[in-house]
Amino acid sequence: MRNARWTGSILLYAALIVTPFETIACRNQDSTEKPKKEVEGPVFGPCAHYMDIQEAYGYCIYDMSGAFQSIEEVNSFCPQANNWEMECRHSWVSGKIHDTENYSTEFLLKACGENPDCTFELIDSESRQADDILVQLETCKKHVRKHLRDCVGHAMQRWYKARPNEAEVTKVMSKVAPVPDRVAEYVAASVSCFKVGSCEGEKYLSRLCKQKVAFFDKDPKKCPDTRDNKIKGQFSPSDLAPDPSKHGKHRQQKPKGQVNPAKGKTRQR
Repeated sequence: MRNARWTGSILLYAALIVTPFETIACRNQDSTEKPKKEVEGPVFGPCAHYMDIQEAYGYCIYDMSGAFQSIEEVNSFCPQANNWEMECRHSWVSGKIHDTENYSTEFLLKACGENPDCTFELIDSESRQADDILVQLETCKKHVRKHLRDCVGHAMQRWYKARPNEAEVTKVMSKVAPVPDRVAEYVAASVSCFKVGSCEGEKYLSRLCKQKVAFFDKDPKKCPDTRDNKIKGQFSPSDLAPDPSKHGKHRQQKPKGQVNPAKGKTRQR
C-alpha cells in the first residue's frame, strides 16, 4: 500500500468537467513547490487536468485503462501511470481475457509486461486453457513462476474432472512435472478413485503418486469430487485483478480523497 502524504488545502475540481474520473488531491502550497515532471509521449487527454500532481495523474490513467482501444495506447499511456503501471496493464488485459477471437494468449502476455498477477489470471482463465495438459503445465512453468503452484494445481484439477483415460494418465506420468506433488495428487486420484491408469512413469513422480494412491485407497472419501466446480488453491486469479473501487492485499491504494463523478460525492479517508 502506498501512503499518500500530501498536506495542505484540498483543491476541489469542478464536477462539470466531463471525464469518468475525478480526484480531489492535496498539494503542498509551499512557495518552493517542485516543478512537475514532464510526461514522456502524448498526454492522456481525460487525465490532463491532473498533470501537476504526478500521483493523481498516474492513478487517473490506471483507473481509465480499461477504455484503451489498442495495445499502442496501453504501451503509450500505462508507463505514464508510474507506480500504477503494472496495475494499468493488468486492468486492460483483464477486460480482454475472454475475447479469444480477437486477442491471442501470446499477445496478451506481452501486454501484461512484467506483472505476474496479470499473467496468472490470463493463463489460468477457463477460456485460455490449452487442450493438452502438458502444454498447459509448461505454460504455467514458463509464465507464472510466482503463482506456479496454484497454476499447476488448477490445471490438474480441471484435467481430473474431465475424467482422463489411460493414455492421458500415461502421458502425464512420462514427463518430469513442475510442482510434482500437485501433479501426482490428481494422477493418483485417477488411479485410485476412477481405477484408470497407473503410477508407472517418471521415477520421482511415480513415488509421489504411489504414496497418494495409498492415501486415497485407505479413505476413498478423500477422493476429489468431480462435481465440485470450485477450483481449489491459495486464491483465485480474479482476486489479483486490479479494481480501483476496492482496496485489499493485492491492490494499490488510490490517492486520498476520491470523488465519484457519477454520484458527485466526495469520500475522504
